[in-house]
Amino acid sequence: MIKSAASTLLRQGKISTSRRAFAAAATSDEPLVKTALYDLHKELGGDMVPFAGYELPVLYKGENGGVMKEHLWCREDGKASLFDVSHMGQIRWHG
Repeated sequence: MIKSAASTLLRQGKISTSRRAFAAAATSDEPLVKTALYDLHKELGGDMVPFAGYELPVLYKGENGGVMKEHLWCREDGKASLFDVSHMGQIRWHG
């Protein structure tokens, strides 16, 4: 159902196939925040995009990259994936 709806919207030109079109753009003139894993994402071929004020990978390029390969990788026996959630919470230190 979702795949069919997306195909229809693509044919009608209502959505873009660009990977960057799927990420929300920063809404201010402030520079994008880089997470603690930014350098690792870049080193591993992450295609970085603006998302909620952060610069995050939308997918990874290269031989082992791509949405389907990434999806299948973490479902194979003996393998694991890492998801950078450092942009999802805030900690305030007092004292």
